[in-house]
Amino acid sequence: MIITIFIIFMLAIYYLGFKGYQRVDTAEDLIVASWNLPLPLVTWSLTSALLAAPFYFAAVDSGYFVGGWEAFATMGGLGTAMIIGAFTWVKPLRRLKGWTIADYYGIRFADKKLGAYAGIIMIVAFGFFNAGALTVGGAYIVQAIFDIPFWAGALVFVILTLMYTIMGGLWSLAYADILNGLISVLGILAVTGVIIFTNQGNVFNPEWWDVSALFTKGGATFWQLYLVLALGNLAAADLGQRVAGAKSPKVASKSMIIAGLIVLLVGWTPGVVGEAFKVLYPGVDNAESLLLIFPLDYWHPVFAGLFLAAMVGMAMSTLAACYMAAVGVFAKNIYLDFINKSPSPKSLLFISRIAILACGFVALFISLSFEEVLTVAYLAWDIIFVTLFWPLLLPPFWKRVSGVAVWASISVGLAVYLFTLFLGVPLAGEGGLIRTLLQQPVFFSVVISGLVLVVVSFISPPNQATLEAHVREKNESLDVVNEEDNNEKVS
Repeated sequence: MIITIFIIFMLAIYYLGFKGYQRVDTAEDLIVASWNLPLPLVTWSLTSALLAAPFYFAAVDSGYFVGGWEAFATMGGLGTAMIIGAFTWVKPLRRLKGWTIADYYGIRFADKKLGAYAGIIMIVAFGFFNAGALTVGGAYIVQAIFDIPFWAGALVFVILTLMYTIMGGLWSLAYADILNGLISVLGILAVTGVIIFTNQGNVFNPEWWDVSALFTKGGATFWQLYLVLALGNLAAADLGQRVAGAKSPKVASKSMIIAGLIVLLVGWTPGVVGEAFKVLYPGVDNAESLLLIFPLDYWHPVFAGLFLAAMVGMAMSTLAACYMAAVGVFAKNIYLDFINKSPSPKSLLFISRIAILACGFVALFISLSFEEVLTVAYLAWDIIFVTLFWPLLLPPFWKRVSGVAVWASISVGLAVYLFTLFLGVPLAGEGGLIRTLLQQPVFFSVVISGLVLVVVSFISPPNQATLEAHVREKNESLDVVNEEDNNEKVS
């Protein structure tokens, strides 16, 4: 029964993916949906991305082993990043008509090489490592449904994702995510509701949800998880790719706010689920897969099948967005900007689809090498945090930021992170919460990269082209582009 429901669900996904395929004639259609996605499509696509099944599994694992607030940190951080993004870089990126979030660096600072530099970091972080982490989570689900080895589950999951991504790109993602996002939210709330009403006394224990502990040295685990996502995920290429395709800057910003609020509203559920699983499944070594086992043990096969299928769809959505983000950067910031500036539309579309295929196989290799979600994912987010966070957060508000300063900030941040990752942070001794956080390579490095950005911007001011781009990114009159179509019915 579960396999039958899974197949039906996949057929629905591929039907929606085919609708996307019918709208793709050029690389612009594939990568940014011709800048024509309406509010409902962008919002549900972002919601599905933020509730990515592998990261939700990892949050439940934190709720099982660490605490309720630590479980909230992952989902809460993702939701917070969306809301911060809505008020910082989202409108500027759309006003500048960027294909990718890497375009913000290239267009805003009038330096295509800088866009390619930032883009390569995004390809490695999201197209390879984050995609690898998502593949691990997707493989777990497929493995549970079909009772097959992990490597087979990973291979099936990647093939399923590649097929509909290559078909319709961002259009296919957006159409399919209406189904993925809706069923995923309902499924998560259903699991949580069942647990709350059937496990009285096993959830919401005060010691598992101790707010005061977050502001002591012991709260460093929460803040490390939360801040790396709330701030480090600000430059998430997969999220940026979705909003890059929005009809207008206003649609992009609204969709980020709505999706972020949805995720924050369900962000408390992994802590409750993990807390209950400590009683239902005591003594496990890895709690990430318990969310898959629970429906199989306690639910009717029809509902279990729907939930597991939705988890696969949710994971496929975010993995496909990672592919599209990496391919968008390759096609626009590398191929078009430096290799072939005027290819035929069919040629660029073909190259983009081949790049999706290549990205999928690299992510598959990484997933089989690590077989872990959070370890690989946090490596991706750490890299983005220490390199691209400040150059994305400050420029919309401070015109003084220069291209030279961004080059320096990215390079120094990455160098310091790699140095401290292997040799340790040069801050010895014990201390409170702040000192404990600064002894982590990621936080020490992001502080240094921010200081470098500010200092070098004063030493080397922006050129005229950079200042003109800042004027465009602040031009609110561009927010109403295509606004008359924002409420167009999604067909």
